[in-house]
Amino acid sequence: MTTAPVEVQSRETQNGLRYARWAGMLLGLFLIGYGPYLYQQAGSAAGLAHLLRALFYMAYGILLLLPLNRIPSDRAWTAVFAGFVMMTVALVFVLIVSVIFDYMAAAERDERLGVPGKEGTIIFFGLMQIPVHLFLRKPDLID
Repeated sequence: MTTAPVEVQSRETQNGLRYARWAGMLLGLFLIGYGPYLYQQAGSAAGLAHLLRALFYMAYGILLLLPLNRIPSDRAWTAVFAGFVMMTVALVFVLIVSVIFDYMAAAERDERLGVPGKEGTIIFFGLMQIPVHLFLRKPDLID
C-alpha cells in the first residue's frame, strides 16, 4: 500500500480549506445583498419580523467575511468562535422557520412549494464554515 507524502496531503488540505473559506465569503456577500432584497420584496406587508430577518442575514454575512483565524489572542478567538457557532445555529433556525411559514402560507392558497434548494444550500455552506474556521485556526486538529 502506498501513501502520499505528508507534504502533498497538507497542501491538498490547505487548498480544500481555502476553497471552503471562499465559499463562505461568497455566501457572506450573497447574504449581505439578500437580506435587503427579501425586505424589499415583502413590500408594504414588511413588519418587524421581516426587518429583523434582513438585518440578521446582513450581520451573518458580515461575520462570514471577517478573518476569524487572524485574531491574535486564543481567548478572544474562542469567544468569537463561540459567538460564530451560535450565529450559525440561529441562521439554520431562521431558515427552517421561514421555510415552514412559506409552506403554511402556500397551503392556505392551495399551492405546493418545491424543494427549498436555496435555503438548503445556505444552511450547508453556513454549517460548513464552523469546521473551516476551526481548522484554519488549529490545523493540528485535522489529523
